[in-house]
Amino acid sequence: MAGPFPLVVTGASGKLGQLILGELLDRGVAPSDIIATSRSPETLSPWAKRGVIVRRADFDAPGPELDAAFAGAARALIISTSPEAPYVKGKRYRQQRAGIDAALAAGVPHIFYTSAPNPEPPTPAIWKEDHHLTEHYLQQCGATWTILRHWEWPDWHLEENWLPALRSGVYSTGAGEGRIAHITREDTAAADAGALLSDAVANRIVNITGPESLNADAIMAMLSALSGKAIRVEHLAPEEIAPHLLAQGANPLFVPIFEMIAQAIRLGKFDLVTPDAEHLAGRPLVRLEDFLRNALPAAEDRDRIDQNSTIEDEEI
Repeated sequence: MAGPFPLVVTGASGKLGQLILGELLDRGVAPSDIIATSRSPETLSPWAKRGVIVRRADFDAPGPELDAAFAGAARALIISTSPEAPYVKGKRYRQQRAGIDAALAAGVPHIFYTSAPNPEPPTPAIWKEDHHLTEHYLQQCGATWTILRHWEWPDWHLEENWLPALRSGVYSTGAGEGRIAHITREDTAAADAGALLSDAVANRIVNITGPESLNADAIMAMLSALSGKAIRVEHLAPEEIAPHLLAQGANPLFVPIFEMIAQAIRLGKFDLVTPDAEHLAGRPLVRLEDFLRNALPAAEDRDRIDQNSTIEDEEI
C-alpha cells in the first residue's frame, strides 16, 4: 500500500490506540509501516508479534529516547494523554507539548493531535484548557498539522453516568435542552485511521462527531425503552446536580466532570453534526440507539455483578 509511511501512533496501549492500530492493519497498512509507542511497550507485545514496530515513549521524560520514538516517521498521531484525578491544570499540556517537540526533533513533517469539542476559552470544562493550549502550540510549530476533535464516547457515559440512572430511575442533568452528538470509540478510531491516511486534512481542524445530536430527554427515552425501566429526567441548574448524582450512585471522581460537561452541553459546545467522521471512517456511523441496543445488556450484567459484590463486601 503506497502512502506516507511509517505512521506513529502514541499511547497505543490504550483502548483508542489499539483500535486505531487494528483499523490501520484492516485497511492494508503493512505492520512494518506502523510504529506503536507506549510508556509501557511490553503491553504492546501482541502487536509486535504481528510485525508492528514497538517503541518506548514517555511524555514525562523528554530527551533523546523520546525523540527516537518518532525517528523515520512520515506522520505521527499524538493521542491526548489521560487526565488524572484530581485534575492538574497544565500537566497534560506539558506532556503533549513534549510529544510534539519530540516529533519535530525527529523531523516528522505532519503531526496529528486528538483534541476535544470547542476547547477555546471561555469553556466550563476546565480539562479542555490543555487541549486549547496544545492545539495552539501545534498550529504554531512549523510542521503540517491536523487536529481531530473527538466528541464524547457513549460507552464511558453508559458505564459511569447512565447506569446509575437505570438503577435509581432518575437522571439528574444540568444540560437543559442542550444536545450532544455522541460517537462510538470504534467509529472514532476508524475516523482517526482514515485521517492518518488522508491527504485532505492538512492544516485542518476536523470535528469527529456522531451522526445525530440528542438532548438528555431523548437519550434517557432510548435507555428506558431498551431496558424496560422507567427513567425520570430531573432538570436542574448545572451547579445543583452533584449531590443528586452522588445520591444516585455515580462515581464521586467523575461527578465534577459530569457537572462541567452538562454546563458545556447547555451552552451548545457539543451540538454539532458533520459528515467528516463518516467520510474518514469509510463506513456509516453507529447511531446511539444501535450502540445502546448492543451494549446495554452486557453493561447491565456487569453493573449487577458489581452491585452484588459491593453488597457482599459491606455485609462482611
